[in-house]
Amino acid sequence: MTTSIPSSTATTASTAELEQSVEQLKVANYYLRVALDQVTDGVVIVESDASDPKCGPKVLFSNAAAAMLAGADPESGLRGLGLNDLVADDRDATTLLQSLRQAMQSGGCHECECALQSLRTQSPVKCKWRVRAVFNSMRKLLNFTILISPSQATAPKTEPKHPADDLDAQSVQLRKENLAALAQGIAHDVNNLLGPVTVRLSALIQQVQEHPALAQELQAVFSGLKRAKQFTSQVVNASKATPRKHEPTDLASLVRDTVEFAGAGSNVHVCVRQDDNLRLVVADPVKLSQVLQNLVMNGIQAMPCGGYMDVEAHNHMVGGTGDGHLKPGPHVRLVVRDRGCGIAKENLGRLFRESFTTKADGNGIGLTTCKRFIDEMDGEIRVTSTPNVGTEFSVYLPAAEGSGATRPLSPADTAPVPLKHGKGKVLIVDDEDDLRKVAHMILTRCGYEVVQCDNGQDAVKIYQSLFRTGTPPDVVLMDLTLRGGMNGTETAAEILHLDPDARIVCTSGSVTQEVQMVFLERGFVGVLPKPYEAGELTQTVHRIATMMKRN
Repeated sequence: MTTSIPSSTATTASTAELEQSVEQLKVANYYLRVALDQVTDGVVIVESDASDPKCGPKVLFSNAAAAMLAGADPESGLRGLGLNDLVADDRDATTLLQSLRQAMQSGGCHECECALQSLRTQSPVKCKWRVRAVFNSMRKLLNFTILISPSQATAPKTEPKHPADDLDAQSVQLRKENLAALAQGIAHDVNNLLGPVTVRLSALIQQVQEHPALAQELQAVFSGLKRAKQFTSQVVNASKATPRKHEPTDLASLVRDTVEFAGAGSNVHVCVRQDDNLRLVVADPVKLSQVLQNLVMNGIQAMPCGGYMDVEAHNHMVGGTGDGHLKPGPHVRLVVRDRGCGIAKENLGRLFRESFTTKADGNGIGLTTCKRFIDEMDGEIRVTSTPNVGTEFSVYLPAAEGSGATRPLSPADTAPVPLKHGKGKVLIVDDEDDLRKVAHMILTRCGYEVVQCDNGQDAVKIYQSLFRTGTPPDVVLMDLTLRGGMNGTETAAEILHLDPDARIVCTSGSVTQEVQMVFLERGFVGVLPKPYEAGELTQTVHRIATMMKRN
């Protein structure tokens, strides 16, 4: 006797098997991505045929090493960019495309050398490109897999190293790259947490001005949020290891913010003193803050029972004959003085040497790094110490030309940016639900019609629908790191392909000042760094919405 299985039961079983297979594929894909992210060379997979001849074959996948080599955000990677966007010039683009053709014709690999264009620094890096054409069993071309590694052709010749040394060096470099990517990821997550609070609180302060006591308390909280925002910005800049130009820096503000952060939670009270007419210094503010933080934390660790330490900043003039490595002219002297156990005289000369430390769990790189940073700024760091009395570090930095007194911060400097009312339609694309909802609420209160979604696919559909009815959004607020599917850059490209006049603003906590121009060149009309205030949000939307009318 034959028993037939109901079609509904068979369908359910097939669906369950299909879902299980899809889940297994997702897990396998995840493991593959993790494995490729451990490869020190850049790995890029590009399409078999260029969908856009102007850009060349587009990137379908890139690992973390490829993203960092190109100066891109490791989360969004290089996906969606054309090969022509990754090389320095047309000559390199022709060389690379020829290599792809030769790999396809030979059915194997081909190597070439081209300059990889950094999206951060705009400085090309000579790299070796190893291209492999990938075919299916029917010899149909599926894609190209490319390994990218910095060229060693111009590197100075050295004695051959033992293979174990190379493995150790690669391991150290990989740990550094992973830590940098981890730091960027943490900063991004912290920015997402700060975002909704910053927007809501900055709007709330402006609503309670008739209650001065409450407004003052909220303002104190808001000032703390702004310091946290500055800190995450420093983490992003430092972890990307982007060479930064030295610039006139307000040392007074930097000292105040850094000391408050470094001394938080300790039993040591840090007394800050500085000249009223303190000059600006020429420095990298991120690295200088790291130096000061390191010196302050060292002082706190030297005083386990608590107490008082000093941080002072004074104008200093170097005479006509110079002083050590310091050139003649106006400088600023930054002093960090603790009242700890002190440093033995025989150790002072070795203090700035790499790997020297007296701490059981130390590695000796803190003060070495401080000295290197200060040397890069044409400054000098000196130390004096007396055992059982304390240690004093003096950092000398050149003053900015023509700089005089630095203006003390007024309440207006830390007050929220005023809200700006207006009219228009705004599309918010962000996968952070809390931030998206708060931004929706603020913009609606300020007179805007708001549409929102949490992914790129829906954003394209919404824009397409509104565009066809003749009522496209006046402004699109586009987050770069959208979960699943298309990222923000790819979504913006789809919208601009549909409507070249679309006004898209990039919103991200990973976009530094150095790479803002890159996004503007890709069709974005503005950049709104996260976490933003309610006033910054409404001011940006008002400015973009009132731009020149569409043709």
